[in-house]
Amino acid sequence: MYSAVRANQQYRQTQVMTTDPLQLLVMTYDYAIAGCRERNLEKVTAALKELRSALNHEEGGQLAADLLSLYLYMADQARRGHFDHVATLLQELRNTWSAVREQVLQPEPAPVEYAA
Repeated sequence: MYSAVRANQQYRQTQVMTTDPLQLLVMTYDYAIAGCRERNLEKVTAALKELRSALNHEEGGQLAADLLSLYLYMADQARRGHFDHVATLLQELRNTWSAVREQVLQPEPAPVEYAA
């Protein structure tokens, strides 16, 4: 059993070290959502803290400020035991960022050449 847990930890560590920033963001949302399902306040709080620390207020401007407010709201709701509500909000954000990632990773279409 111990070796399976250790192998899983090594796999996760390798996955985190080799993935792109948007996928790391999605993975953090997944962790927070799992914490909500487990009713694990520590897990939810840790994930929300990580999401807050990832905000770039200089480049993100109003969006970063709005996300900060939302993350603080969700942390408060989780402390009150409203895990289902927090999970719903997190799932919506996760889906949005996942869609953004898919758009960013799509290859540019080849230019169409027309015969003269």
